[in-house]
Amino acid sequence: MTDWKKSFLESSVLGQSTNKCCPSEVIIKCIELAYSDMMTAGRYYSASFLNDKKEICSATNSAITESNFVFSRKIIKDISLLFCDNTIGNDNHYVTGFGLAQKLINMTFKYLYVFSDLIFVDKAIPDFSSCDCPLDSIIIKKAHIKDCVWSKLTEQQYLECQAKITELLNANSLDLELSKLGNLAYDFINW
Repeated sequence: MTDWKKSFLESSVLGQSTNKCCPSEVIIKCIELAYSDMMTAGRYYSASFLNDKKEICSATNSAITESNFVFSRKIIKDISLLFCDNTIGNDNHYVTGFGLAQKLINMTFKYLYVFSDLIFVDKAIPDFSSCDCPLDSIIIKKAHIKDCVWSKLTEQQYLECQAKITELLNANSLDLELSKLGNLAYDFINW
């Protein structure tokens, strides 16, 4: 990565300069950035979360680190329980823990990939091919998925969305780098 690109990414996305001697700081910043992304819908309900930002981010860090930076939907399911048992809110004004957690985990993996040169300095870059696409209103619209709101997703709806994205990706030829990202590639193509 060229120095100007590294400096630009670090200052604009991470908000501070980092270097290769502090990969754990970069991981934490990736998780915090993903948490901010998730809060676009979660902010209205955060007072009702079962855990605060620090606890959710710490648990996310532990789950991802313990998985050796390998994505799994189990991480989403486990982290969803930190937000709520099922839903927060009432009537049509609600969010699901699963919807919030998928955004947090999937965006974290996206940022881990983007900053992998700063994180995985002394070890091989993990395989990102099992990653899912972070779902938000832009991705859902571009995938032509109807009657679906990312912050209200059930696990079954999430699986259906990811299956549709896999189908869309399989219908296109991807360059070598994107082909190694699983459904995460759809986010890079469409966002």
